[in-house]
Amino acid sequence: MKARFTTEQPAVRWQPLDQGMVDVTICLNGHEVTEESSQVDEFGQVQTAIDTYWEYDFHQFREKAENINRETVEVNPEHYLGYVPDQPKNLEERVKSQAETIQMLTECVLEMSETVYG
Repeated sequence: MKARFTTEQPAVRWQPLDQGMVDVTICLNGHEVTEESSQVDEFGQVQTAIDTYWEYDFHQFREKAENINRETVEVNPEHYLGYVPDQPKNLEERVKSQAETIQMLTECVLEMSETVYG
């Protein structure tokens, strides 16, 4: 995706957030662009404006800080232009995972009780 900014941007912006999250912004391959636009004012005069901005290959994402390393992103930001954080499991997947964990823990407790009281 392309993005435009009024000022030059760093390749990587790392913004720590609450609850162990981080916002990461990647801006690569920047180049300055100048565009000329014209419009007619209320007196019928043509007014020309020249706009200058910076255009980048852009990607922004939010991730758990424990899942991503700042130094790695800063060294290889191009690898993160298409990065998609793991999506949280839906409710059905979480319940199934918890049921499996409960079953495994129940089996462990039964084994331990057989060993202790067996």
